[in-house]
Amino acid sequence: MLQRSLTALVGIPVLVGAIWLGAPWLTVLVIAAGLAAIRELYRITPAGVGPLPFVLGAAWVAALLSGAQAASGRDNFLIITGGVMAAGSFAALLWVIAFYRGEESFGRKRFPVGLSYLVLGPVYVGFLLAHALMLREITGSDAAIGETDAASHLGRSWLLFALLTTFAVDTGAYLVGRTVGRRPMVPSISPNKTWEGSIGGFASAVGAALALGLVFDLGVPVWQQAVIGAVIGVVAQWGDLIESKLKRIADVKDAGSIIPGHGGILDRLDSILLTIPAVYYLLVTAFTP
Repeated sequence: MLQRSLTALVGIPVLVGAIWLGAPWLTVLVIAAGLAAIRELYRITPAGVGPLPFVLGAAWVAALLSGAQAASGRDNFLIITGGVMAAGSFAALLWVIAFYRGEESFGRKRFPVGLSYLVLGPVYVGFLLAHALMLREITGSDAAIGETDAASHLGRSWLLFALLTTFAVDTGAYLVGRTVGRRPMVPSISPNKTWEGSIGGFASAVGAALALGLVFDLGVPVWQQAVIGAVIGVVAQWGDLIESKLKRIADVKDAGSIIPGHGGILDRLDSILLTIPAVYYLLVTAFTP
C-alpha cells in the first residue's frame, strides 16, 4: 500500500499537469502510455499464440493518437481514424502473409486468436485512448452542450472529471468490497470482486460526479452530471473486467510491472479506455443545457 501511495504521489501531479497544459505535453504522455500498453498487451497473449510484432502495433497506436491530436473535430477524427485503421489492417495482413508459417508461428488452432490480438490490440488501446485527446480539446461549439463562459477550458474540465470519477469507481469498489463484500460477482474472471463492491463503485461514481460538478464549470445541468457519473460507474467496471479476462486467458496476475505497486500501464488504463470514450460521445451527441 505504501508503494502504491508513493507512486500515486508522483504520478498524479504529472498527469494533472499534462492535462492542464494540454498539447504537446498531454499528447506525448498519452502516446507514451499507449506504446507501453500495446507492448504489454502483445506480451500477455495466450499460450501458443507466439510473438507479435511490437513495431507494427506501436506504429499503429502512435498513428491513431497523433491523428486524434491533429483532428479538428469529431468528423475529421473519424475520417482520420478510418484511414489509419485501413492502413494498419493492410500492414497486419502483409505481416501475416510474409511471416506466418503455419504451426511454426501461431499453431493452426491459435492463428485466428493471434490475428485477433494483432489487429484488435491497437484498436483497443489506440482508438479508445485517442478519445482522451479529443475530450481535452472539446469546446462548447464542438459539443451539444452549447457555449459556456469557460469554453476554452471545457475540455480540460471534462477530462479531469472523467478521470477523477473513474478513480472514484475503483476506490469505492475497493473500499466497500474489502469492508462488506460477501457475494462474488465474477469469480471465474476476478475472484476478489463482489456485488457489494460493484454497487459501492457505482455509488461513488455518481457522488463524485455531483461533487466535481461543484468544482468544474461543465456547462450541463446537475441531472446530466449524475447520468454521466452513472454511466462511468458501469462502464469503468466493464473495462476492468475486460482486462481481467485478458489476463486470466494469459494466466498472468498483472499486465506488466512498469508502475511500482500498480502493475503495468494496461492495468491502470483498463477502466479509462471505456469511460473516456463514453463521456466524449455523450457530450458530442446527446446532452444539451
